[in-house]
Amino acid sequence: MDISLKKHSETIFWFDLCPNDESDFISIYLVIDEKIALIETGPACSHSNLVKGIESAGLTLSDIDYIIPTHIHLDHFGGGGHIMESCENAKALVHPKAYKHVSEIDAWWEGSRDFLGRVAELYGKPKPITQSRLISAEDGYELSLGKQSIKALHTPGHAPHHITWIYGNEAFVGDSAGLWYPDLDKSFPVTPGYYRHDLALQSIEKMESINLDFLLYTHFGPRSAKNTLSQTAKEFELWMDIVKEGVARNLTSTQILDVLFQQRPGLLESNKNHGVHQSGTHLGTVEGMMGWIRRENEKR
Repeated sequence: MDISLKKHSETIFWFDLCPNDESDFISIYLVIDEKIALIETGPACSHSNLVKGIESAGLTLSDIDYIIPTHIHLDHFGGGGHIMESCENAKALVHPKAYKHVSEIDAWWEGSRDFLGRVAELYGKPKPITQSRLISAEDGYELSLGKQSIKALHTPGHAPHHITWIYGNEAFVGDSAGLWYPDLDKSFPVTPGYYRHDLALQSIEKMESINLDFLLYTHFGPRSAKNTLSQTAKEFELWMDIVKEGVARNLTSTQILDVLFQQRPGLLESNKNHGVHQSGTHLGTVEGMMGWIRRENEKR
């Protein structure tokens, strides 16, 4: 498969990783400054495409100085250990809560298989990364890449180990701002099985407080930041309201998703248009929100 490199700015380039031939799903970014950083790796199954994408920028694997995931879910960093084996000079920056998991992968892999099922097998098993090649990035950690620094903004909610990386007036947002479908001009929430709605909204507020020009989504591609985060927060809240009503009516997660399909323009199209890796994603988000609601109800 040919990989087409796209230029976002003087220092930021990106390409469609196409894991398992699924296009418009995972964006991989390269920051080519005095130091060179790879933002996200995608899953293990797309290692060969990742290598092609790096080489399409005129780089060799030994040119990569840093590998920087937003978080370690398999679609974002499942291929981290594989590419680290090839990028002999690189170090990986990860959240302190992810540090142990990527060096001792058994719990990471088994948890991923339990949650994702067949999709985890499609993504492929990670490889461990020796701790000597890891950098633990606390909130506010800053790394100079040359003309600009890249800075860690901890954005939990989607995951406790999620980092939004700020580079100048751009932000590599991972899943902290949901899923962006440029073909539909829509974005929708995404949650794992254990979801913190309060932290997700706080994370969006933190990002909104920064004067950003662009949000660089992993799913999928660059997007103007103008009015985007306030709209994103409203969509998260709207989904939560619909899920709360469904829980109050004792609806199943599938039934609640059907309500969302009816009420949120573009949602059904996103489910139809984006293949095997999309299948079940929206249902998982509903179930993550249901889990949050139940835990909150138990506190009362």
